[in-house]
Amino acid sequence: MLLCSLFKKLPKLTALLGAGLLVSLSSQAADLNQIKTQIKQQEQKIAQRKQEQNKLQSALKIHENKINNVVGTLRETETSLKETQRIIAETNRQIKSLEQQQKAQKAKLAKQLDAIYRSGNPNSVVEHLLSDDAKNNDRMMVYAKHMNQSRLALLDELKATQQQLEQQKAYLSDQQQEQKTQLSAQKKQQQELQKAKNERQSTLNQLNKTLAQEQNKLDSLKANEQALQNEIKRAEQAAAAQEKKEREQLAQKKQDEEKRTNKVYQPTAQEQQLIRSGAGLNGKYAYPVSGKVLHHFGSIQAGEVKWKGIVISASSGTAVNAISGGRVILSNWLAGYGQVVVIDHGKGYMSLYGFNQAVFVKTGALVNAGQKIAEVGNSGGQSRSGLYFEIRRQGNAVNPLNWLR
Repeated sequence: MLLCSLFKKLPKLTALLGAGLLVSLSSQAADLNQIKTQIKQQEQKIAQRKQEQNKLQSALKIHENKINNVVGTLRETETSLKETQRIIAETNRQIKSLEQQQKAQKAKLAKQLDAIYRSGNPNSVVEHLLSDDAKNNDRMMVYAKHMNQSRLALLDELKATQQQLEQQKAYLSDQQQEQKTQLSAQKKQQQELQKAKNERQSTLNQLNKTLAQEQNKLDSLKANEQALQNEIKRAEQAAAAQEKKEREQLAQKKQDEEKRTNKVYQPTAQEQQLIRSGAGLNGKYAYPVSGKVLHHFGSIQAGEVKWKGIVISASSGTAVNAISGGRVILSNWLAGYGQVVVIDHGKGYMSLYGFNQAVFVKTGALVNAGQKIAEVGNSGGQSRSGLYFEIRRQGNAVNPLNWLR
């Protein structure tokens, strides 16, 4: 009886179970679709944030390149202004010397005048003799004829001194006007620099908001590091081709000159620099800039990302010097590193200088040890000024402190 009852209810139970299963599957499908929608929305947010970051990085690059250009122009103006100030000081010294010379000449000439004129004002007499009216004055002409040769020579000297004095005063006036122009240009450039720095800070604040999450920051650091590696590799290949071409041209020139003159060719200073440029790094070198090391090689930058170089604290505008001679293979703005200079020293050795506010060497240029190549800054989105410094050997970053003294 019980079995019969169960068999009778079996279709109903089966229908109920099927309905429950369908409801469960339908619910799971809805949850799955919701998850897919959330994933898609998250992906869109990530893509949007990435797009915003790229846009802000581009804006930061524009601002920091503007700062680089303005600082370069400002330094040229400052150098020109210093030279103008030196000229003004020298001109004033010459004017003072000429005025003393004129005073002595007037006194000497006055003593040689006739007693009747010495009883008056000697200076007024001298000035009268030098004036155009004296030419038409018979009395002056009589005295002039009776002057001996030494007196006439002294008179000529006095006239020459007056002419020099007038020329120097006119030159001084021109230089003072030039100084005013340079000071005006300097003030305008300083205002442009401050404006560019303010714009940079505004963009940097927005960029930092998009990098607030640790993972975003890590991804950005990794991307910047990879971009730097790629850029150095590309620049290294281009520099190698340029180096080969220049050395071949030098070898051909040496051969042609020795054949023509039958003498050993003496390379120019620039050619000697080319010859020395591939010597590599060997020994200890002066720091590129003086200051405290804020971050050491191998220390944690963020998460698993470590510093590939060192960061040296220094005031904005401090000169950055090349540690050794070589060829500039990269002089450009890179995300995360700002205004960067990379020097190839030969034999697989390179030095890198980043975070600069301005760079003064171009790609392809040969530089000497101790040469000013940049100025310390905080480009690349840094919050404080300092120099980022790397040494690479065979493409790999090594501890730069092992090469510094």
